Amino acid sequence: MPRISNHELVNSLLVATDQDKVDWQPTARPQEFAASFGGKYTAEVWRGPAGALLDIKDSEGEMLVRISSEDDNRIPELHDMAKRHALKIDDALADLLKEINKPKN
Repeated sequence: MPRISNHELVNSLLVATDQDKVDWQPTARPQEFAASFGGKYTAEVWRGPAGALLDIKDSEGEMLVRISSEDDNRIPELHDMAKRHALKIDDALADLLKEINKPKN
């Protein structure tokens, strides 16, 4: 079986998130967002004072991989993309633009 690099994993998550193929959801922890894959794996991305982290866990909650922003400088970008999806920020901004551009009475 081929070895999957952390770089390849992060790249795949970035591309899939950009293509709206990952259903990121907010968690109970501030600044943390999670996505489930086939009920087998969970990706959690979060940001704290020390930087951003990506955790990949199996269905039992066992940590498979942890990638920090020190390991891969794209983790903060993944966090921001997950946040935009989970909080539907683009929808909110589109609504805001609609309000801004609404003709005055």
